[in-house]
Amino acid sequence: MKINILSPGRFHVLDLARELDKNGFDVKFYSFVPTKRAVSFGLPAHCSASLFLPMLPFLALQKIFCGQQWAAQLRMWVQDRMTAWLMRKCDVLIAMSGDFIVAPRKAKRQGSKVIIERGSKHILVQKRILESIPSNAGKKPVPDANVRRELACYELADYISIASEHVRRSFVEEGFDVNKLFVNPYGVNLKDFYPMPSAKKVYDVIMVGGWCYQKGCDLIVDAIKAMNLRFLHVGALVDLPFPQGDSRFTHVDAVEQSRLEEYYAQSKVFVFPSRQDGFGMVLSQAVACNLPIAGSKDCGASDLQGMVELPEYIKLIDDYTPESVTKALKEVLKAYEQMDGKVYAGEAISRLTWESYGKRYAAFLDKMGGEI
Repeated sequence: MKINILSPGRFHVLDLARELDKNGFDVKFYSFVPTKRAVSFGLPAHCSASLFLPMLPFLALQKIFCGQQWAAQLRMWVQDRMTAWLMRKCDVLIAMSGDFIVAPRKAKRQGSKVIIERGSKHILVQKRILESIPSNAGKKPVPDANVRRELACYELADYISIASEHVRRSFVEEGFDVNKLFVNPYGVNLKDFYPMPSAKKVYDVIMVGGWCYQKGCDLIVDAIKAMNLRFLHVGALVDLPFPQGDSRFTHVDAVEQSRLEEYYAQSKVFVFPSRQDGFGMVLSQAVACNLPIAGSKDCGASDLQGMVELPEYIKLIDDYTPESVTKALKEVLKAYEQMDGKVYAGEAISRLTWESYGKRYAAFLDKMGGEI
């Protein structure tokens, strides 16, 4: 089975390409990721079809005019058409949602099945959530052009691959055919993330990812102050000020994924009150590092509860208030104190690997094979 995977960057689909190659599929990964960098993440060189050089001028424009929609739309428009022109004929085309329309249409005309990879909730649900953020008042956090492209992708798709139950519900709520949804939680590299019980715990709580209202960071600040805890944030500062001059709060700029383990090891528990996140891969990393989790119902935490052997080490935040975050943090900190050497994922940790993610996807493709 020939499979083309289309992506603007690395994302989780590079891991998917690597794992499908291991499972015996003929895979080509079309993106602007340089082949050398793709190989550094384990993708065999023969799977990489890098558009880095021809896309370089448009990537530069997007960087120079960062935040300007026209630059992002131009890069998307060019990459979609360039990929459609260069890509080979395939049996199955897997494309990141919103970024590709022309290429999937061409593939369908050639008889391919099309799977759209959607990392977040249905675009209309996501749009409503983001527009409700106070800092976005009067703005369009999701441009109309993006909405149109997303909806066009959904129309094209034979299937949409998503990573969590709450995302599935958002599509069903918008009237999408549930039989066209494939739910497959993302994986984690256990060579990079693992328990380090002897490490000194410098921080009570850690959060990894963009420091922003969307991820509930305003709630984290209030909860940490109320409980007088030591907190570490690792990631970019986005649209919220980070507490300055307060010794309880420590910020570290975004680091390479391979370095994240050292920060998890210094922390007792993980918090993630995200208002919308398809499936926060940082959650799987926290589980692999054996950190109890306080997570929202809209980030994939509930899916992980159903996968680990001891789900009581993952607490769901009831609603988006500082009081609810405080309550969940108290519960997971208590759970941490009572761990007594237990690894709460247990044997189920094998279900959280990229290898397992790839095998689930391979089984789905094999089932699809009868339709091709």
